[in-house]
Amino acid sequence: MYEDLRSYLSFLEGQGQLLHVHQEVSPEFEIAAGIRKTSDIAGPALLFEKVRGYAGWRVLGGLFATRKLVALGLGIPEDQLLERYLTLEERRIEPELVQSGPVKEIRWTGNDIDLYRLPIVTHSEKDVGPYITIGIQIGKDPNTGVRNVSVHRMLLMGKDRLSLWAPPDHHLGRMILKAEDQGKGLEVATAIGVEPAIIVGSQAKVPMGVDEFYVAGGLRGAPVKLTRCETIDVEAPAFAEIIIEGVTVPNERIADGPYGEYPGTYSESKQAPVLKVTAITMRRDPIYQTALTGMPVTENHTLIEYANSAVIYREVKKIVPEVKAVYMTPGGTFRHHVVVSIKKRSQEEARNVILALLSLGLGLKQVIVVDDDIDVHNPVEVEWALSTRMQPDRDVIIIPRLACSTLDPSVPAPRVSAGWGIDATIPLAGREKFAKVIVPGVDRVNYISSKN
Repeated sequence: MYEDLRSYLSFLEGQGQLLHVHQEVSPEFEIAAGIRKTSDIAGPALLFEKVRGYAGWRVLGGLFATRKLVALGLGIPEDQLLERYLTLEERRIEPELVQSGPVKEIRWTGNDIDLYRLPIVTHSEKDVGPYITIGIQIGKDPNTGVRNVSVHRMLLMGKDRLSLWAPPDHHLGRMILKAEDQGKGLEVATAIGVEPAIIVGSQAKVPMGVDEFYVAGGLRGAPVKLTRCETIDVEAPAFAEIIIEGVTVPNERIADGPYGEYPGTYSESKQAPVLKVTAITMRRDPIYQTALTGMPVTENHTLIEYANSAVIYREVKKIVPEVKAVYMTPGGTFRHHVVVSIKKRSQEEARNVILALLSLGLGLKQVIVVDDDIDVHNPVEVEWALSTRMQPDRDVIIIPRLACSTLDPSVPAPRVSAGWGIDATIPLAGREKFAKVIVPGVDRVNYISSKN
C-alpha cells in the first residue's frame, strides 16, 4: 500500500484521477465549490496549487468523492468494497512506533502556534466559520490507555483554540467525559493528510477498546508507522502532513454550528468541547486536506457507506443466512435508508430483519426487504416489488421513539427518531402469480449496442 498521502496522490495522477488546479482560489467557499462540482460529476480528486492568502500551501479536496476513489485507496475493485469492509475487524496489524518522521520537519510551539496560518476551509453558505473536516483524531481512554482513532469536525475559534464536535455517544466523546470525571482534559492529536487506509480504518464500526490503527494496518497489509507527539502522550502517524496537538478544556463548552451536515441540511448551533492547541508539526511544503459534506453524494457519504453496509449485512446474516445483498441508498444519505434482498425460507423472516435493523441504533429510518430476484441497486426493480408484492395495511411496520444518532432535522427530539419497514417479499404460498415476466434469449442478443 501507500507509505503516505503523497505516494497515493502520485498513483492517482497516473490513473487520471487527480486534477491540479492552478488558478487561485479562496478557502472561503471556492475550494468547497470545486469539491461539490467534482463530487457531482464522479471525480477526480482536486489538488489546489494556489490558495489566496496562503503562500506555500496546497489544499487537497475530493479525495473520496466517489466509490471508485475509495476503492483505489484500498487497492481493490469497486465491486469488492463490501467484502473488504466485512473483514475489517478480522485483519489487524499492530502499529509500529518510530523515533520520528516527516511530520516533524516543521514544529510550532508556544507563541509560534497560529491556526490562522493554516488554510482552513469554509464550506457551505450558512456555516458559522472555517472547519477542519477530515482530521484524524487520536486520543487515549483515560481508564485503559487504549487509543481511539476517529474523525470529528473542528471549528476554528482562535489562534490556539478549536471546537471538537464529539458527541457523548461517540467513542471520543465518551473519553472526553471520562477525563472530565477525573478533573482532567483529554489529550488529542489531529492528523491531517494521511494515506487512505488510515482514514478508512478510522470509520470501521469496531467496539470501543479496539485501536483503529490496528484495523488500518490490516487494510494496508503493513503496520501504520506512529511517532510520539511533542507535547502530549499520544502517538500519531509519522507520515502525516500536519499534526495538531492539544488538550480539551475540562467542562468548557462553546457554540458550534450551524454547519452543513450529511443529511444535506444545516445542523443547529450546539455546545461542543474546546481543544487548547499545544503544538503544531508538519512537513515542508505541506498539503492541507479538507472534505465536503452536505447534499449527497460527498466524501462524508462514500466513507461511511460500506462501514454501515457491513454492520447491516452481518446483522441480517444472523437472521437469514441466505442474505443476497445490502444497499444503503444515496437519497437516504447512506445512513438512513437500506434495501435488503434475502432468500426467504420462513414466512415472517423479513419482519424479523426489519425489527432487528431498526433497533441497531445506526440511525436507520427506512428498511425495505425484497426477494433475491430483485436487484437492490436498481430503484425501478425495488419500486416494482413494492408495487406488486406489498400491501400497506399488511406489510408496513412503524416503530416510534427509537434511540439513535442522527442529524435528521425532522426528528421530534435529539437522538430520537421513528422507523418504518416494508416487507416487499413474496408470500411462500402461491408464489407463481408473483413471477417476473421474462423474455427468453435477451442475453444472446448482440446486434444492439447498449451505448446507443
